[in-house]
Formats: sequence, C-alpha cells, structure tokens
Amino acid sequence: MLNPFLLYPALLLGLAGSLHCVGMCGPLLMALPLEKKEKWAVVRQMLVYHSGRILTYAALGILFGLLGKGLALAGMQKFLSIAAGVFMIGMAVMAWKFEQLVTALPGFGLFTQKVKTNIGQLLRTSPNGSTFMIGLLNGLLPCGMVYAALAGALASFGAAEGGFFMAIFGLGTLPLLILVSVFSQSFGKIMLKRIRVAQPILLGIVGALLLQRGLNLDLSLFESAVPKAGMDCH
Repeated sequence: MLNPFLLYPALLLGLAGSLHCVGMCGPLLMALPLEKKEKWAVVRQMLVYHSGRILTYAALGILFGLLGKGLALAGMQKFLSIAAGVFMIGMAVMAWKFEQLVTALPGFGLFTQKVKTNIGQLLRTSPNGSTFMIGLLNGLLPCGMVYAALAGALASFGAAEGGFFMAIFGLGTLPLLILVSVFSQSFGKIMLKRIRVAQPILLGIVGALLLQRGLNLDLSLFESAVPKAGMDCH
C-alpha cells in the first residue's frame, strides 16, 4: 500500500517546480507546434506533451525508489529521509547555484546537448506528431526541481512509491504550466517574477516535512524486511 505521506510533499514540490519551469522551460513551451487559435486545442496538446514528461519522471522515480529501497534494507532509511530534507532546504537557499553545479559534472553537458538536439530534430521533422516524444525527452533535461523530487523518490524506499512520488510531482506542475501555455500573453515578466518567489518557500516546507519524517521514522517498519541474524530455538 502506497504511503499517503508521499502525496502532499510531492504536490508541493510539483507546484514549486512549475514556478521554476515557467522561467526555465518557457521558450520550449512557446516553440511547441500548438493550435493557438483555440484554447481547448492548446490544452489537449499540452496534456499530451506533459503526459510524456510525467511518464519520464515516473520511470526515473521507479529507479530511484528501487535504489532507496536497497539503501533502506541496509539500515539507512532514517539517514536518507534526513539527507533528502537537508538537500531540499539547501536548494531553497541556493537553488540558483545548484543547477550550475550539476550541469558542470563531467559528461552531463554532452548528454544534455544530445537531448536538446533530438528535441530540435523532432520539432523540425515531425512538428505535428512529436509533442509526446518531446515531452518524454524534456523529462531528461537538467532541472534542479526534478533533482529535488528525485531525492524525495529516493527517500520513499520502494519502486512503486518512487514512481508514485514522481508522477504526483509531475501532476503538481500541470496547472500553472498549462495556464502559461493558454494565456501566455497575460503573464508579464513582473508577474512571473513575483510567483517564483514562492518556489524556495515551498521547497523549504517539503524539506522540513522530510526532516521531520526522518527524525521520527519508526525503524520497526523495516524489521520484517531485514533478515534476522542467528538461529531460532525450538
């Protein structure tokens, strides 16, 4: 059974992520081949695009959830939750520097450039049928908020839980991003700057929730999954 605790932090992260993506992913959203004359057509196309992005997030969440489960079985579950909380609070303080540090890692720039090249090719060669595939690839582009969400998936201690966490994170980004796509002319620079102020606040709240969870984690939840040493007496 999926842990209901995962729902609210994932949604808050998704909302914070949408505030971040408005600035970072805005040019890509504007470049998508949308039927902008009809707003409902834009909504339908954006849902196709975002479904691809969320599918990529969920797949990454499954991988990180599996990794987190392995570390939890090694007795590191409390540490993971606390570390994820500290990581998110740290990002809330220095989010503007974090992405620069990650993208400077060896090989990361080459990978990112390859993803961007593939997106560009899809836009040129198949503009009408590429929306879903562009969404899939977009989920692989460097994004500090995605890394924060993956830290939450890692601390979820399971494949299903990790996939669920990342899927909810992706769903949390939808409302604002779709609004920006439909009413792009109504979102001036000043308004976007104001709503992005909320990003570090939401990120700090999620970090505090994970810290609280780690500090109060009941280790007996995992005892049944860890083999006991020694022999039973009969």
